[in-house]
Amino acid sequence: MTNELIDAKTDTADVAEDVREVADHIEFLVRGGQAVAVVCEKLQSGFLKVSPALVSAARAEYEKRMKIIEYWDDSEGTLDREGGVIKNGAKSWYGGPKDGDFFWPPLRSRLASELSDAIKDIDASSTRVVSLGAKPGDELIDTRGLVLGYVQSGKTTNFMSVIAKAADVGYKLIIVLSGITDNLRQQTQQRLGDYVVAPCAGRFHLLTTEDQDFAETTNPNALLNSDELRLLAVVKKNPARLRRLNKWLKKASTTTLAKLPILIIDDEADQASIDVGSKRQSTINALIAELLSHPKAAYVAYTATPFANLLIDPQNEKGLYPRSFVVNLPRPEAYFGPERVFGSLECEEGAIPDDGMDIVRPIAEEDVAMLRPPRKKADQETWAPQVPDSLRRAMLWFVLATTARRMRSGDVRHSSMLVHTSMLAKVHMESADAVEEELEDIRAAFQSDQSALEQEMSELWTSESQRVLGADFGNRDFDFSELRQGLGATLDAVKIVVDNYLSTDRLNYEAGSPATVIVVGGNTLSRGLTLEGLIASYFIRASTAYDTLLQMGRWFGYRNGYEDLVRIWMTNELRQWFMALATVEMEIREEIEIYAREGKTPMDLPVRIRTHPQMAITSAAKMRDAVKVSVSFSGKKIQTILFRDQDANWLKSNQQAVEDLVLRAKGAGHREDELDSPTFRGFQGISSGEIIRFIEAYQVHEDARTINPDAVKQYIAKQNDQGALLNWNVVFIERQDEKPSEMTLGLETPLRLLRRRKMMTNDDGTANLKAITSRWDRVADLDYSKKGIADTFSKGQEGKVSDDVLRFVRHKQGHGKSGLLVVYPINRNSEVERPDAGTETSARIESAVRMPLSAADHVIGISVMFPETPNHYDAVDYYAAKVDAGYLEDVDSEAEMADDLDEKRAEIEEAKTL
Repeated sequence: MTNELIDAKTDTADVAEDVREVADHIEFLVRGGQAVAVVCEKLQSGFLKVSPALVSAARAEYEKRMKIIEYWDDSEGTLDREGGVIKNGAKSWYGGPKDGDFFWPPLRSRLASELSDAIKDIDASSTRVVSLGAKPGDELIDTRGLVLGYVQSGKTTNFMSVIAKAADVGYKLIIVLSGITDNLRQQTQQRLGDYVVAPCAGRFHLLTTEDQDFAETTNPNALLNSDELRLLAVVKKNPARLRRLNKWLKKASTTTLAKLPILIIDDEADQASIDVGSKRQSTINALIAELLSHPKAAYVAYTATPFANLLIDPQNEKGLYPRSFVVNLPRPEAYFGPERVFGSLECEEGAIPDDGMDIVRPIAEEDVAMLRPPRKKADQETWAPQVPDSLRRAMLWFVLATTARRMRSGDVRHSSMLVHTSMLAKVHMESADAVEEELEDIRAAFQSDQSALEQEMSELWTSESQRVLGADFGNRDFDFSELRQGLGATLDAVKIVVDNYLSTDRLNYEAGSPATVIVVGGNTLSRGLTLEGLIASYFIRASTAYDTLLQMGRWFGYRNGYEDLVRIWMTNELRQWFMALATVEMEIREEIEIYAREGKTPMDLPVRIRTHPQMAITSAAKMRDAVKVSVSFSGKKIQTILFRDQDANWLKSNQQAVEDLVLRAKGAGHREDELDSPTFRGFQGISSGEIIRFIEAYQVHEDARTINPDAVKQYIAKQNDQGALLNWNVVFIERQDEKPSEMTLGLETPLRLLRRRKMMTNDDGTANLKAITSRWDRVADLDYSKKGIADTFSKGQEGKVSDDVLRFVRHKQGHGKSGLLVVYPINRNSEVERPDAGTETSARIESAVRMPLSAADHVIGISVMFPETPNHYDAVDYYAAKVDAGYLEDVDSEAEMADDLDEKRAEIEEAKTL
């Protein structure tokens, strides 16, 4: 196979398919920011060498589509109810702000002054959301949308902008459902009041205030019939509050409601809004449905964890499934997200693995035992937590890092530390007492000028500041002697705050001078609430649900000026969980973008999102018994990352499984040099039956989360029934600069083994390699040039070449319908990589989070890569094992207690008004 991908085809269907595919890719690249003419030129002269005739026909097809679809400057995907990618309002009624708008201009000016260049994305994305909804003048409005942001990434800023623009076009009543905690509701009310309401004084009527949830008693008709007035309510998702709001709206006349455009923004929409069977959530869901029963009600959900929202039954017309649109917000440039903390989920051969910044510190199990409450409630009554050494170090680091940050900036700003050990409110009180006592001991030691404490802090600062350099981020570094003079003021300023539904002294950044706080809490800190200036996090709590756990990552956000000072203490187990969650989140966003490019509607999403391989974990973890899970592998790349590295028999059995596959291939007449690749050995055109036989023999670790052999075999068999995945290529990835080993696995000459070090974990006998594949392995069996592909598709940037591009390249080289099995022979004694010059930072990170493999025998990893299938109904079913909850926590019981208390408070308040 050569790089000449286009021949003189005579089959009209084949020609039409080529035209469509090249047009698809022109569309894809233009959406990425490239000009049409430049894209077409690259397609003809770059790596693919597409014929001028085909490029011309494809451009014509693309321009034909342009009559229906326009394009944004950004590359984020959007789905609308008609299956199109909405751009610049071309298919919608709203093309953006206009001269004469009243509510948006002052907000835009404020955001532009604070966020600078980010205002362009905020303006574009909020315009997009408004345009996807219904016109306020429509006779009926029944919008159901979903906006997917990132944890702590500015979702509030986006929906503030949507509110301002919606108010300009005529939406009169705006209701913000703001989480399940008073603190989050108050924070949201304060921000909306400051940014949206205050600059438009006289045009907004507030139905809620910072101190008062919904309690309006006036007749609604006069307020709701005003053409100039906009009404705003920020309401906690609590039964008592929502009942009061619904009761007030019902007082309005039928005529008033028939012409009243209502916009409902559901913040943290995957929490409490969805009916999953519990009494509390079904009640809240029914009350939200009552709000949406009015003739002109638009509902837009905001969340960073859309798992539950995308699993709502789309056939329930009264449900909250986002049938109108799904929007994936762009990730801001300065965002401090999972990839910054946990690194890349791919591993480029010969390069030092990107394991993220060296900011995660392990908490030993014996330390966890000192802070985690016993399971039985009776035992909790007499339990008292202790402050282990790891928590003491975290507290000392918080003081040191806060001092350094303030010396850099020259002023005092909010600075926070999170202590999150349990969801139980009573446990928070006990933990806070222990932390307070430890803080007092530290203060006393510092004031008495104890040399032991100063030595301890000096060693901690020196060690930590060398592991992550401020200079790597353009920040000033300090010696301990420079910090010493400012530590006393910081220590004196530290305050311990308990933030939960029982506490009276809640977290408040708006009162008085900048806060320096160690915040102890649970549910109120794990949803929506922004911890200003968060520097240190001490985290041992586990949860039953992926979305709950991911939301607990309050350390995500913006850390400009103190990126190097952020530290997170957690168990190694939790670290593994968060890495898995980063994979789930990334792949769901990719799914949304793929659906947008393919022109599918949100009503198509349940089939694919529901059957996502990683989502099976979420479903299984929430079920008490074995659960039937559907899974589709179309376009997916799955890999083994867990290995029983001390079990020699287990490791040898996998070597034997590969060797048997090789010998069978040779027996069928295959040669190990059949691939187009000039670099790697392997076979071409292996039957699917042989691949299934291999998967049956290969042993996958029992705790594997990303690969299920039974599901893979069933999927291949189902595709075979449809005439797909009949042929497979098998490629062996070798390290080209390594000496040959003694292992052949049945090949003619010994293999040059790879080097992969394992992550540091508490799991004896299990090696977690995090990732063994590179994105380029998708085309490892082809004759390709990284530079050629990058020049053609990614403006010469190899790091920007996506898996989607490589699937396209693979298809154009004639392997678009073939499966790919990649074999990774890994040296049992994989040691430290020798970093290249200038990569000292990566070397420090690699050394901190990884250790030599030291396995009982050489390790065989595999990756199975599937082409995309045109069949939308390609899922297979399998049964996932019951998950042992162990010490995992569920938020429902604690949230219900908080709701009960709030119900009682609401009854008392309502009685006072009578």
